Amino acid sequence: MTVNAPAPVEDPKASLVQGALWALGMRWSVKGIGLLSTFILARFLAPQDYGVVALAFLVVGLVDAFLNAGSNQALVRIGNPDTDQINSAWTLRAIQGIVMAIVLAVLAPFSAQYFTEPRVQNVLWIVAGGMAFMGFSNIGMALAYRDLQFGVEYRSAVFTKITSVVFTLATALYFRDYRALVCGILAGYVCEFVLSYRLHAYRPNWCLSRIPEIWQISKWLLITGIGNFVLKRTDQIIAGKIGDTREYGLFTVGADIGQLPTGELGPTLTRPLFPILASMQSDWERAKSATLRTLSTVNAITIPMGFGLAAVSLEATRVLLGPQWLEAAPFVAGFAMIGVVQYLTGPLNTLMNVAGHVKVQSKIVWFEFLVFSLLALALTPAYKLIGLMMARLLSGLVHAMLVIFATQKHMRLPAKRSLATYVRPLTGSILMYVLLTSFHISDVAGIELALKVLVGGVFYTSWLLGTWALARKPDGIEPMILATITRVMARGRAA
Repeated sequence: MTVNAPAPVEDPKASLVQGALWALGMRWSVKGIGLLSTFILARFLAPQDYGVVALAFLVVGLVDAFLNAGSNQALVRIGNPDTDQINSAWTLRAIQGIVMAIVLAVLAPFSAQYFTEPRVQNVLWIVAGGMAFMGFSNIGMALAYRDLQFGVEYRSAVFTKITSVVFTLATALYFRDYRALVCGILAGYVCEFVLSYRLHAYRPNWCLSRIPEIWQISKWLLITGIGNFVLKRTDQIIAGKIGDTREYGLFTVGADIGQLPTGELGPTLTRPLFPILASMQSDWERAKSATLRTLSTVNAITIPMGFGLAAVSLEATRVLLGPQWLEAAPFVAGFAMIGVVQYLTGPLNTLMNVAGHVKVQSKIVWFEFLVFSLLALALTPAYKLIGLMMARLLSGLVHAMLVIFATQKHMRLPAKRSLATYVRPLTGSILMYVLLTSFHISDVAGIELALKVLVGGVFYTSWLLGTWALARKPDGIEPMILATITRVMARGRAA
């Protein structure tokens, strides 16, 4: 017996735009709610409170990376799974949740000792129970993603985030320390579990018969996931060791704010691409064209976002977090640039993944980790946490180049076509950065930030549209920008 097959994608561009809009709405709704919560909580909680929870979730991420079998993504790769395959994927994920809980409980005291922070132990014990609970959430959410039902995912994510924030704020008034963050996390787990069964009609059952088949699909995803975690979190593990809890809180919050634009927009714009490309595996030329269009759009948005935030990092930190967090400004700027590098090749990675070249991706990730490790050893003794950021930025550039040339070799997508999508956005972003860091208008941080955002936005948009016309109007985001400007001007004339 098979579950209803996904409908074929007749217009991949329209499906991609629609999916991106849903994903954009979801991520920015969730992130907007989270940011509002952070701005309020920053007045109640100290950097060390965030540091305690961040250290605990480093351990959670480590365990998840080594045990997450990628059941949801395996179902999307299958395309039209039968009932036993779906139930086996759910069973594998449930077993994974239980094993993760046990491992976290065992590692809790050792983690507290490593970070010399005893509060980490209690946080991990509490979160372990939540992970076991979440392993039994409905696998139907993966089916909704496969069928491009992004509205289901949107409702789940937004309601879960609202619930988490409400509980965090309410308990912060009582505890006024890191325990409020833990309460919010647990409330989010419960809400997400309930909604997974409320929003999708599928009801999973225990089944072991097809787990080996699911594992054959997901084992390279697991290896890649381990590499990604080790690569992206090693700097935080080192930072947690060489800095105290306060310094680590500044480091992690600065990283969160710095990677906010690219970290939200990059995955948002590429997330709908996976199921769309999965439906186009019989026509790789068409899939490559869709990938290049997405790459061009992502670059035109994420690159200037990262450069722009780096240029106004001091003003943004003062306005968003308050003057007591100004020491986080260098981390905001550094991670804004790291965010740009991390998502330079997102659509190309998706194309390679759909085509089954996960082994190649895994090798690239582990090579990047090697480069990062060598750079960190060379830079950290002299530059401490700033050295870690420099190592992350340089190794990320190595990763991007390797992905571009791997796509050329394995997918026959010429590197020059991929590289061409970076020229205009990168040049315009560098010029915008120079412009924004060359003037000072007001001593009021809010006014200075608003003016620089306005100037940067006008300059970059003008640059993008002007160079697009000179380049004979290649396919990209520019027609949508022009259409938006035209609609706004028409409404202004009508008014």
